[in-house]
Amino acid sequence: MAPVSSRQQKAKIYAVMNNKGGAGKTSTATNLAVAMALSGKQGLVIDSDQQANSTEVLAHGKKYYAQYGNTICNLYTDARFDIRKAIIPAMAGETEIPNLDFIPSDPSFEKVLEQALTRSHREKILHRHLQAVADEYDFIIIDCAPGLNLATGNAIYVADHVLVPVDAGSFSLSGLEVMLDFMDEINEEEFKNFSVFRNEYNASKKIMNNFIQDELMKHKRIQNRLLESRIRDDQTIVQSQVACLPLFYYAKSSLALNDYRKLARELETLSQSEVA
Repeated sequence: MAPVSSRQQKAKIYAVMNNKGGAGKTSTATNLAVAMALSGKQGLVIDSDQQANSTEVLAHGKKYYAQYGNTICNLYTDARFDIRKAIIPAMAGETEIPNLDFIPSDPSFEKVLEQALTRSHREKILHRHLQAVADEYDFIIIDCAPGLNLATGNAIYVADHVLVPVDAGSFSLSGLEVMLDFMDEINEEEFKNFSVFRNEYNASKKIMNNFIQDELMKHKRIQNRLLESRIRDDQTIVQSQVACLPLFYYAKSSLALNDYRKLARELETLSQSEVA
């Protein structure tokens, strides 16, 4: 876990979300975090999805992590829980990833969220816990579940920036509309600090690419928030997820690693402009 820091600047918090499954939230969250950590930034990844896919990747395949230790479930069941007790080093197999910590999830999180619906100020649960450690990290990345549940609402509430991956298979402008409405509802005004990027991009599919690009550019709220970075369609990304490893530790020669580095740089530039 990151040592207590004397610096006052709080972490930049990113929530990776799309209300449809299969858009690449987990691959984005884990590989983007590793790219940032390897550049020297101190980071924390939070698995906020009951499917616990990020937990498989960053906790050596331990999907049912509640058998081994504390998880995000503890944050939602105990307002006085010390968040540091749920933070572990992020792992690539048995190798500790430099500069990167992790809060695992567990499939039982779904039931925990149902029980938390009766809590007062339930949309602030994660925010209150993160206040204790936000100044110890340069960045925090939250991997959200598909669908707009309580945990996703918490991620929107605490996030400085929401990152939305869009792929050809799961693309739906109506789905993005629903998510934008949800972000506005949580924010209690129009939510502006979000960006959209193309994931699993296949340059050879020109007709589909042009269609998606045109649809995104026609949307008034999205057209100026569409990133230049694109994550290419690369089988090593899928293979690394199946192997429960971040891409960098599975295939260091993968060209997609350059895409994640570019995305990290573009996000950093965007974050600086939002602060300004």
